[in-house]
Amino acid sequence: MTGKDLLAVAVKIEGTGYSYYSKLAAKASGALKILFEELANQERDHEKRFQEIMQKYESEPTLATWQNEEVSGYAETYAKAFIFPELNKEEVPETMVAALRKAIEVEKDSIIYYNEIKSIVPESKAVEEIIKEEKEHLRKLSEKLLGEDTSVFSEGSMI
Repeated sequence: MTGKDLLAVAVKIEGTGYSYYSKLAAKASGALKILFEELANQERDHEKRFQEIMQKYESEPTLATWQNEEVSGYAETYAKAFIFPELNKEEVPETMVAALRKAIEVEKDSIIYYNEIKSIVPESKAVEEIIKEEKEHLRKLSEKLLGEDTSVFSEGSMI
């Protein structure tokens, strides 16, 4: 995978995240709805930032070829094994607990993927900032899963 390919995967991850959180927000209410709307908006912002990085370097003749074979090979394999299968799933879990767990898994996979590509993309600072924000998403989702907000729901509670 070239650097452009790696960034295209990041754009797809964030676009899919926006769609997922938007669907959850439409099903949720109260504080959970607000959280999912906030996360959807942040994923949309991340998508735009990755697109800007790609656009900035599109005129750069080396963008199509810059890569570190070891890192890009690992990132490509990771994306194919863990990220693409999740991105291709359109269904939204019916229970709040399942929805939060899926969101947590996708956030973790995104963080791992972005940590790998940051060393070979020209805008590593921008990627580092997105990683920091994804970690904050993970924290908020984990707190929601473990916190008081879920105590009124059973494992099978619908959202």
